[in-house]
Amino acid sequence: MDEIHRWLAQWLAASEPGLRTRGIGVTVHGPAPGTAAGRRPKATAVILTLESDERLGKLYVWESGGTSLLFVDSRTERTWQDRQVITTGSDLARVLAPLVKLVEGPVGQG
Repeated sequence: MDEIHRWLAQWLAASEPGLRTRGIGVTVHGPAPGTAAGRRPKATAVILTLESDERLGKLYVWESGGTSLLFVDSRTERTWQDRQVITTGSDLARVLAPLVKLVEGPVGQG
């Protein structure tokens, strides 16, 4: 989990200034413990949140390297979900690219 948190910190350091100039706010929380379900142990995730006007994107990165991505546009009621696996820091950028585009929205739309 420490390695995944480091990858997120590196991505954030490199990307945050550009995202902010495009009107996208970024926050990172975690690692945050998940909820135990039945006999399964609690999962732990680092959560990255991207926000722009009515658009919200969340990336949950689990200890295993599995990711859950969620996008919601409250104005159009559009949603999108995806699951992928990251094994390197460069995987993180690839996984986040479509989420960033969705949160940013069409050029000129706010």
